[in-house]
Amino acid sequence: MSVYSNGKIKSVIIDPTNYRANHRAEWKLDGARIYKSDLKLGNVGVTSATASGNNKLAGVGSLLKRVALLDGKTELDSVTDFNRYYGFQQLLDKNDKNESLNRYLINNNQGLATGEISKKLVNLKPQKQLTNVTTTTPEGIIDLRDVLPLLHSLDFLDADKTFQNLRLQVEFETDDRIKTNDSTTASTTLEPVLFADVIEDPQLVAGMQKAMPPVVNWFTIEHDVLSVADLGGNPVVVASTQTTSKKVRGFDNKTVNRLLAIKTFSNKALATADGTAVEDVGDMGSIAGYDEVFNVRVNGKNILTRNGNDKAPNARMAMVADTYGDFASYFGSNLINIAGLADRVDDGVKRCGRLDYFGLVINDVVKDLQFSYDRTSLATDGANDSKKRVKGNRGLDIHLHAEVARVMTINANGYNVAYA
Repeated sequence: MSVYSNGKIKSVIIDPTNYRANHRAEWKLDGARIYKSDLKLGNVGVTSATASGNNKLAGVGSLLKRVALLDGKTELDSVTDFNRYYGFQQLLDKNDKNESLNRYLINNNQGLATGEISKKLVNLKPQKQLTNVTTTTPEGIIDLRDVLPLLHSLDFLDADKTFQNLRLQVEFETDDRIKTNDSTTASTTLEPVLFADVIEDPQLVAGMQKAMPPVVNWFTIEHDVLSVADLGGNPVVVASTQTTSKKVRGFDNKTVNRLLAIKTFSNKALATADGTAVEDVGDMGSIAGYDEVFNVRVNGKNILTRNGNDKAPNARMAMVADTYGDFASYFGSNLINIAGLADRVDDGVKRCGRLDYFGLVINDVVKDLQFSYDRTSLATDGANDSKKRVKGNRGLDIHLHAEVARVMTINANGYNVAYA
């Protein structure tokens, strides 16, 4: 802490050089400075005339559609369609951290405890509600190291000698069904700021520049998406297996470490209740299906043996935990339906089947990647509207988020960024 109190490091608040509400913001970082890599976005939030909350899973992180760190025209690191992955990241935190810290930092609604009276799993602390006044609506803080993995691999950003034209760009999500818990009222983004720590001491600056590593490795997060056809528009009398197998070209000629699949409705209205209030985490979660089987074929070889993963949802959840670590979930979160859930989890019917992910380790250079997904259709009834809209049969977008290896080489003549 002494380096802050004695003036060696100064904390600064940087306003965006360009800002357009609901669309984008950009910051230019002054040259001739060294910044610590723990950059943070502050005052992240929206105003809304409806007293709803931010997305219950991603919180204010649902506003981040794309984030990029650039040096002039050179892209150092970036993420696209990041808000769903950010929501998944919250589940990798411990339940008590979600309850006691994250819900205040990003205004989400995770972290469950057993209610003293109901004996159900409940959110003991209510989510802050949005207002239409910039000074009273809740705002959040987002650590950009959770968004741009390069910042975890670099201790500092040398804008004096190495990156002389640093820029940060943020593109905002435009769909109110994703940004808030209400889809009927338009919301408006607050003007965010950038929090940064600047190294002021000349001796400290010189030492850090001398210690700049010649090679920096990290895994950036890249995105692709594939579609699964809708089965719910027509009556399904006899259950049958739907098979989808598609080539994914977004990771070609790249070294992929871990791969995460997030399933969302192609028709975004299905993530709401009758097209109005967003149901639980809405489009930020991953929808459960029935008898689902996944597999990934890389360079002509299946990653999983036999036909793919075990159909049991909890076995699939165990795969996610094996791949990404402990997973803070709740009973029924990965099941398409289960009796008695409403007696065990508050709003259990709405929360059922909202957090069903698939993940595995590839750890290979991808020349050819084929993703296969099977599910079993559920019986519907063309004369019964509620059965006609069985959500387990509806069209899906499967969002694939891959850790892709990148490398930066730094020398006296400059630097180069490439895929590893």
